[in-house]
Amino acid sequence: MLLILGIENFKQNYDGKLTLALGNFDGVHLGHREIIRTTVTTAKKNGTASAVLILSPHPLSVLFPQKPPALLMTMEDRISKLGDEGIDFIIVHPFSREFAAIKPEEFARDILHEKLGADCIVVGFDYSFGHFGSGSPTDLTEFGKRFGFCVNIMEPVRVAGVTAASTIIRGLLQTGRVEEAARMLGYPFYLRGSVVHGDGRGRLLGFPTANVLTPCDVILPDHGVYLTKIHGEGLEAWAVTNVGKRPTFCQGEANVEVHLLDVERNLYDKELIVHFLQKIREERVFSGAGELIEQIELDIALARQLISEQ
Repeated sequence: MLLILGIENFKQNYDGKLTLALGNFDGVHLGHREIIRTTVTTAKKNGTASAVLILSPHPLSVLFPQKPPALLMTMEDRISKLGDEGIDFIIVHPFSREFAAIKPEEFARDILHEKLGADCIVVGFDYSFGHFGSGSPTDLTEFGKRFGFCVNIMEPVRVAGVTAASTIIRGLLQTGRVEEAARMLGYPFYLRGSVVHGDGRGRLLGFPTANVLTPCDVILPDHGVYLTKIHGEGLEAWAVTNVGKRPTFCQGEANVEVHLLDVERNLYDKELIVHFLQKIREERVFSGAGELIEQIELDIALARQLISEQ
């Protein structure tokens, strides 16, 4: 997989026919992966290269800066997961209000046809493009007939009768339903971040925690306590993780505190990946340290029971 920054740089790296997937692909969930697999399969069948075009930052964060979407993963993780699906090229292009104002026909002709040389386009059923999202998959099909590329519109992928979609997954995470989110993603939702110094309260209580500083634009699950699995720098361990108030970072939104089970390790400045498997309980306010310690012991006991059932 080759990463290319900017549409204008693509033909410097490849000047043949192209099967191209269009979309934002935040989360690379089951619906996204069906689009990517179809793109790769079509490219092999037609003897073309396969590619994905992603606009960054997320278009909604530019069009509605007062309410940007909380992302399911960083761009780096998105690129990595798309590359794992066998795509030849990933093109990341800067998104701006000027780019958003391009008319749908101009986008199809000038960008897809002329600058990228698309032979076939693969999109989801709800894809929109051009002039602030006014173009539809049906419009793209008509432009394809005019400019000489085919269009494959993918039907939604459903999980338990619900369409797998980034918006739906965000809603599940915001209500702590991490197991349902995992079924739509095709993998447990995870956060990646570096361990930073906290206030040391966990260690004083007898339950040392690692404070994981995660990117501020990536969504956090609902506040509460979760059974998690931790990976990072030779480490693989079960953990009980609390998502709660963060007064210092990210404008006070929340923090992620990880208590490793049966593992003692100096984790400061290490990068950890925290996989959220199941919610144990809601966030609570306790009357004092004694009550909090009792609850943590109960949380750990329940976590061990859940682990034994894996």
